[in-house]
Amino acid sequence: MKKIIFGLLFIFAAATQATAQTDTSGTKYWYYPGQNIYYNDATGDYWYYDKKTTRWSDTKTLPDTYTMQDTDDRYPVYYNGTDVWRNNKVHTTKYKVKKNGTVKQKTKSGS
Repeated sequence: MKKIIFGLLFIFAAATQATAQTDTSGTKYWYYPGQNIYYNDATGDYWYYDKKTTRWSDTKTLPDTYTMQDTDDRYPVYYNGTDVWRNNKVHTTKYKVKKNGTVKQKTKSGS
């Protein structure tokens, strides 16, 4: 009986670990919804939308038009590859910036 209980606990733990890993697979980026910017800690690269060229650009240093502060809201997002901005529509919906500048994070249940 003990073997069955330990076996079930092991299976449950393995399934839980696999679920957690799928949520965080890929490269970790920090998404700053107030500025609509992505940052990769590992490489020091920023991704931002350049309105002049109407393209996403990557850089080590942001243009002067962007101001980042330590208190800015940021959220971890994961992406397989370097063009994390391809999921920007999902991120801008999930991390909606209100008119007062605060961020309302939508959960999977839609709340």
